[in-house]
Order: sequence, then C-alpha cells, then structure tokens
Amino acid sequence: MMNPDPRLCLHELFERQVRRTPDAPAVIDAGTELTYAALDRRSERLADRLRELGLGPDRVAGIYMDRCAEYVIAMLAALKAGGAFLPLEPAYPESLLGQVLEDSRPVAIISRGHFARRLPEGERILHPDTGREGDGGTGGSPPPSPENLAFVSYSSGTTGRPKGIANPHRAAVGSYLWRFREISDNRPGDRVGCNVFFIWEALRPLLRGAATVAIPDDVIYDPPALVRFLEEYRITETLMTPSLLEAVLNACGAEVTRRLAGLRTLWLNGEVVTRALARRALALLPETRLLNVYSISETHEVAAGDLRKLAEAGSTYCPVGRPLDPDRTYILDEDRNPVPDGEPGELWVGGRCLAREYVNRPEITAERFVPDPFAGEGRMYRTGDRARRLPDGALEILGRVDFMVKIRGYSVELGAVESAIEELLAVEGCVVVAEGGEGEDKRLVAYLLPASGEERAGRHSGWEIDTAGRSPEIRRILQERLPHYMIPAVYVELEELPLQETSGKVNRRRLPPPPPRTNPAPGVPDRLSAAASRREREAALARIWEEVIGLEPGDVRPADNFFDVGGHSLAAAEMLTRVEGASSVRISMPRFLAHPTVAGLCDALEGREPRRPQRRPDLRSEGRLEPEIAPEGPAGDLSLRDARSILLTGATGYLGAFLLDALLRETRAEIRCLVRPREGSPPLAPLRENLARYGLWSPEAAQRITPVPGDLSNPRLGLPEEEFDALARGTDLILHAAARVNLVYPYPELKPANVDGTREVLRLACRHRAKPLHYVSTNGIFPAGTGRCREDADLPALAGTQEDGYGQTKWVSEMLVRQARERGLPANVYRPGNISGHSESGSSNPRDFLTALIAESIRMGRAPVAEDWRVEMTPVDFVSDAIVRLAGDPETAGGTFHLANPAPPLAREVFGWIRNLGYPVEPLSYPDWLKEWRDRGGGGGVLRGVLHGAETRKLWDGNFYDDTNTRRALRSGGPQHPGLGPGIVENYVEHFAEEGWIQKPARV
Repeated sequence: MMNPDPRLCLHELFERQVRRTPDAPAVIDAGTELTYAALDRRSERLADRLRELGLGPDRVAGIYMDRCAEYVIAMLAALKAGGAFLPLEPAYPESLLGQVLEDSRPVAIISRGHFARRLPEGERILHPDTGREGDGGTGGSPPPSPENLAFVSYSSGTTGRPKGIANPHRAAVGSYLWRFREISDNRPGDRVGCNVFFIWEALRPLLRGAATVAIPDDVIYDPPALVRFLEEYRITETLMTPSLLEAVLNACGAEVTRRLAGLRTLWLNGEVVTRALARRALALLPETRLLNVYSISETHEVAAGDLRKLAEAGSTYCPVGRPLDPDRTYILDEDRNPVPDGEPGELWVGGRCLAREYVNRPEITAERFVPDPFAGEGRMYRTGDRARRLPDGALEILGRVDFMVKIRGYSVELGAVESAIEELLAVEGCVVVAEGGEGEDKRLVAYLLPASGEERAGRHSGWEIDTAGRSPEIRRILQERLPHYMIPAVYVELEELPLQETSGKVNRRRLPPPPPRTNPAPGVPDRLSAAASRREREAALARIWEEVIGLEPGDVRPADNFFDVGGHSLAAAEMLTRVEGASSVRISMPRFLAHPTVAGLCDALEGREPRRPQRRPDLRSEGRLEPEIAPEGPAGDLSLRDARSILLTGATGYLGAFLLDALLRETRAEIRCLVRPREGSPPLAPLRENLARYGLWSPEAAQRITPVPGDLSNPRLGLPEEEFDALARGTDLILHAAARVNLVYPYPELKPANVDGTREVLRLACRHRAKPLHYVSTNGIFPAGTGRCREDADLPALAGTQEDGYGQTKWVSEMLVRQARERGLPANVYRPGNISGHSESGSSNPRDFLTALIAESIRMGRAPVAEDWRVEMTPVDFVSDAIVRLAGDPETAGGTFHLANPAPPLAREVFGWIRNLGYPVEPLSYPDWLKEWRDRGGGGGVLRGVLHGAETRKLWDGNFYDDTNTRRALRSGGPQHPGLGPGIVENYVEHFAEEGWIQKPARV
C-alpha cells in the first residue's frame, strides 16, 4: 500500500483514497453507512456551500453536534472548501461557547437537531445535508497549502479565556504518516471506533481505506453499552483513556476476553498507564495490541509504543514508547540545557508536527513556542511535563511541572478554574490543586479565602461546605462557566493562604490536606430485593454510591446529586454496573443523567416516570388535519386489482418486503416504491437487497418496480413540487406501510416520519383525483390492560392513553386518516399485532423482540417465566396477504381491520413445543433470565442489541384483539390467521438454526 505524501493536505489524501476504494465503507454510525464515494460526494456538496459563504485558507467553519457520520462529512467539507474545521464541544456551557465563537469568528457553524437550537442568535448555521446533488467543485478560493490551517481546537486558558490551538495540515499529515510507517497501519476492512479524541482519530482511517465508526456520545462512558457497541459493529481498533479501559475491565471482567476478541488494536491516551492496569489489560486482552501513546494538542503524537514490548522498569507507570522524532525531542533542565539519559527534566518537542500558534494570542504563542537552539532552525514547544529518557530510548512521563493536569483524560488548566472561582464567588483568593497521583482517581480541590464586606458585591456568597468538603451550591454556580470536568470535587475554606517568603507566591506545599477519602464500612447488599420498601431501596442505593465515590456511610441522601457528592462520568458507569448486578435491572446512562439523584435512580428501578416528566404532547391538536387536505376530485371505485400504478411506502422494511411480493403476485400494476436515497447505490438496490434477504427477489420483479427516491419525513415526501405533482397524477392507489418503529423514543422524535409523513401521503392521495389509501397502523394504539380491543373502538376516546411515543404517533395518524375519510377519501386502516416469521419458511425478522427473546432462550437453555404471559405472534405472510386481499375487495372500503391472533397461546405452551423439539429450555423467572442473559454477554451475532432495554418491556400487553371485520371480509376464500401452534414454532426454530442464531436442534 502506498504511503501518504507529506506534501499533500488531509483532504487531498482522502480524495486519493476515494479513487482507490470508492465502494468500500468509509464512515458508519448507528443509522448510517457511507462508502468512500458517497462520503466524497456529500462532503463536496457541503464544501461548495461553504465556499459560497467565504470559507477559504486560514478561516474556520464550526462543527457543533454529537459524534456521528455527519460530523465526518462536516470535517471533510471544511477542508475541501480550503478552510479549517473548529470542533465545538457539547460539554461547553453557554458562556464558554460564546467565548470560543467570539474568539474564532467562524464563517458558519455546521450543526443539527437540538445542538443547532442552542447556538447564539446571529450565527450562520448549516445542516450537514446542505447542498444540492451535482453541486461541488466550483472553486472560489485558492487551494490550501500544508502550512494552512486544518483545524482549531480550544482548551482552557490560565486566565479563564480559552486558547485556540491552530493546527496546520502539515502537522496532522506528518503525525499520521509516522503512525502508518512506524506503529500501526490501517487497511481496507478495518473498522476504527472513534469518540474520545474524535477530531484526531476520525480522519486517519480514511487515508488508508478503513472505516471510521462513530461511537455515540451516550455510549462511550457507559462501559457495558460500549462493549456491546464494539461487539455489534465488529470494531478492530479504538482509543480509550486508561480510566475508561479500567472501567470497561471492571464492568466486564474475564468476559472481555471473549467479547472483544475481534479488537486487534487498542490505543491508550490522555493519562499515564499504570503497570497494574497494563498487566491486567494484557492478561484479559491477549489478542489485542495495546499501544500507549503520548500526545498533546500542540504537538500531535510525541511518542508511542507497544505495551507488550516496553521494557520493565521500577516505576509505577508504563513508558510511552520511542519519540516520533528522537532528534527533536528534548529533556531539559531549568536553564534549558539537556539532562543525561535517565535523569528527569522538562519535556520539549520540536519538528514538523507542531501547531502553528494560539489564535489571537501572540504573547502566549511566543512563550510556549520558542526557537529551537539545537536544530539551527524551527521551533520547539514547552510541554510542561516532567519526563526522562530510558536506556532503550523510550520516554517515561513523570507528571506536570506547571499547573495543567489531566482529569480522566481532560487537560485542565488549574489557573482557568481559579479565575472562574474568583470571578463568580466572593473570595479574596483561591488555589486549585489536583489530589491523587498519576494513574489514580484524581480530583480537584479548591482552597477558598472568603471575602468580606464590599468585596462580596456582585459575586455569590453564603455557600455551605459540609464536613466532606462538598458544596452543591458552589458546584451549581461554577456550572455556568466551566465544563463538568473542571469543577472541583472538594472545597476547603481558609483564613489565609500560605505564602512563600521569598516570592510572595502561594506555597502550595503548605496547604492543609483536604478532607480524606474514606473507605465506607461494608454493607452494600449483593441483591436489591424486589419486595424491599422504598426507604430500604434508597438506603441500599445510597450505600452503593458511597462505596463507589469513597464516602462515609450516611453521607448520601435521597435528594443528593451524584455529581455534587463527588461523582463523575466513569464513577457513574461503575455505579450503574453495580446497581444492575444488585437489581437485575439495567438503567441506561442517559436515563440516569436526566435525574442523577438517589430518588431519581430509585424511580428508574421502579419503572416510574421521572419526577419532572417531559410535557406530554397534545395529541388531539396534533391529530387535526389541515382543511386544504381534501379530495380535489370525486373518488372513483377503482380497486387494487384494477390499478395500473400503486405507490407503496415502507418497502425496505420487514413487512414491506412481503407486501411488495404480494403486490407483484396478485396484481399486474407498476409498483412505485418510496425509497430513502442511499449514497453510492442505485435506487433499486435497497429494494433488491431487502427482497433477497427473505428469498423473495426475482429478476422479473425489477421490470415492475419503480423506485421513487424521497423521504417520508420531509414536505412533499422529499420530492420537488413538479415530481410530487406528477406522482399524484400517475398513481391509482396508495399502500402506506412505512413507519419509524421504536418503543423507546418519545413522540417528538418519531413525529416527522410517522405523523408528518402520513400528512404528506394524505396530501398526495387527495391531489387531483382521490386515490384509495390503505394505511397500516398498529394494535399499539390501545393501552396495555384494555382487555378486549374492538376494530370499531371509539378512537378519540383513546387520546393520550398510549404508553410510548410510537403508539401515540400511530393514534394521531389514524385520526388524520379518519378525517380524510370523512372528507371523501376512500381509506382503510389495518392494525397488525406482533408480526412474526413466515408460517412455512420460518423466515424471520431478527429485529423483532419476541423472535430474539425466543431464539436467545433456546440458545441459553432457559425459558423466561411470567404470570399469564401469552405469546401473540402473527405470521408475516398472513398479514401481507390479508392486506392485499382486503385492499382488492370493494366491499371493504372505509373499514378498519385487526390482523392479530385473537387467542394467543400461553408462553408455557410455546416453550413446551420447543422442548418437544429436543431443546431443554428450563423455566426461569424473567428478572433472573435477564441477568443470566446479560452475564453471558447479551446475545450474539445479528440478534445483539435487540433486547436492549428488555427490562422495561412488557412481555404481553394483556389485550385480546377482536377481528370480526377481518374474518367476515376474508370468509370466502381469503387467507385465514393460522394461529401459533407446534408446526409454525417448529418452522421458526428450524430457521433460527439455519441462520446460526442457535445450534441445530437435537431433532426437528
């Protein structure tokens, strides 16, 4: 493989790789996968718009969003436009975000979703999808050189003013070239998980044909979720801080060996690596190459080495390996003279990987970047780290010589914290220190000298500090200015600050010790009893908090905020793992962070809504159809069998594949399928792949399928006005089966696709002549515990009774369809139950909850037991054939039809049939089943992730779905619900075995 050319810029190296591997996957996130060619096109379109706005050499475009595929698009777009990108961290409080924007003056900010709404008024905001197909490459600014800026990253400053570190292309390319040549190369097929230091890691794989996989922000510091993600996405390389790795090993233990067997390379960065952690990681990850890398924002990588090869020494910490440029890496004494090898000194770094400057800070630039007297030309950077050179040439980092410290991987200028305290709190002076050695659980300690009298004016006073050094009031005040990792955990009030006699500076060595960290007395329960009272459960949770954070028994109260009592993100992850082990209930990190108190956590364990729930949407208002959406012409009596052109939505889904197959079998019509465009693929490709996945594709099908590239959640289905109008004129009948199905997301998240999409489908159906609409809803519009659910139930009376956002969106959509029907649009509604595999072939949807639950039960040899649980599974072939049959019968016009099993069998019967097939599935209570399932690694292969959040899911809603209308309409020759019996279960089990989800049965 050719090495990158150091004379080129980052985006030019990426474009060279595009030409080599255009069809290889380039960037992947939880919902997107783009090839190199597609990533190139999308970034070029956005770049064209940035050029129009004036982005060019040494100007920046901000990026303000979570880590995702679109973040990478934005990075490349800024570079392609000739400019640089400016990462804006989501952790920035509003005031810090404003300071960075004022200092950097970005041409535009690329953002999306709620991040865009947090930006100050007046900022020019672009969505990552900005640009039109065919745009790109229009020029408008001179191309950048390797000396021009590639990106600007901000860190804290000693005065509280953030510092923008200006990094040129030259530095990044030189660093990547060294990595590829000397340490660890990438190649096509590699999948590199990126989050912790995203801006440094995300582009590197794209220069060598590998794939960048964006690890979501709500996953990276949740160790169990992170390990599941690394497994599911088959990550071959990633980077962690040592603290994060330690949390992962604590959460998974020996299981990590099996679960991360595919992880070939793990980079450790951001903190020193203790030998104890290295020994443990090397033992538990025997097939993984562990690389210790030392880097600084101002210098990129300085040194790196393989932990398996680094020489043993007497130090507590591991060396960081040999320097990138040994001749330009210096260890100097206070007079800037070299010290002998083995002696400690301050580390200085020169060479081509240095940053250019601090933005708008010439005085600090001159102080930190000085002429290099040992090279004759160039500059060297003062790192502020103490280090020594070992006999084999490797560097060992010994700590800081200045006032910057590392807290869980974050660089923190102690002076910036002090400045914020002095500005916001009524103090005459303060000193902030880091307590804890390298590789330990460090915490910031703030020593305060309270002000009196007039000196308090305009600043906060009257705070309280408890005996453990905690102050929730101070913490809340500082949150206005500082990110969470810069807020001290402990506060100490002093009557005077100790001073040095000679210089008058604060003598930090004479500061009194802070309140000690304590080892709480034993007493944390191994199990949280389901029968425990609320008070007992809160007390048990408080003891877990105290043990994790290191507090005395009784220190934590139900209303205490986890972070106010000394917790941090990694401690939260450890705490949630402990809670899960004691309760068999998994609480996600986002759910905990929404209400991080003992009481809030107890609510989550009990399945209660948060104390301050989100405002429920007004579903009645949402369900009003605009007056202009009404048939423009009279409705004909055209049936499905007479239609020449049918529009089908949802054809790339599981039910959609079988609906498309049924339409191809039962009609002669052209089937127009709304398909979301997929970069780098022809529009027919996702339809062909979906049909082939279930054995339904044939070459003849392509002659009658017409893809319609669009987006359900956009106005006019994402079509230009003229195309939307032509589709309305040329369509005879619509089968609307598309929906975004998620039983966790709230209503606002699902509304664009499910509700707004239905409005646009109705708009299409009503334009010109009225076109019959067949709408696929769900039995989820009925709340659990309704009992008998009738097809002609009073729909308005069900407003707001749904338990999840998905059911709410489908109720609103049904209300819209009903109003259109009242205005003269022929419309049928179909409510499927739980759609299961094909009754004969057994071909199943691996994303279905009950399918995954049964397959995992067989794999484990354990059958979950829940009182009166009935298994409602309706085969997909019945659902699709019934819809097509009903849609073709003029007598059914205007009807509502249930497509669910009206008499589902008990779960114990189903597992009895499975045992008769030779699978020894033993009964186990559902909570114990979930615990054992998680202890075994949480599933495998394609099923992984389907059961996430299973502890909050009801196994059965307790409802029986009356299907009188359906049975009456299908009585004469139509498909009949086959029920769920031993024969169908046998077909399903056989399919599970063929797919490799379970072992072959003993007898089938």
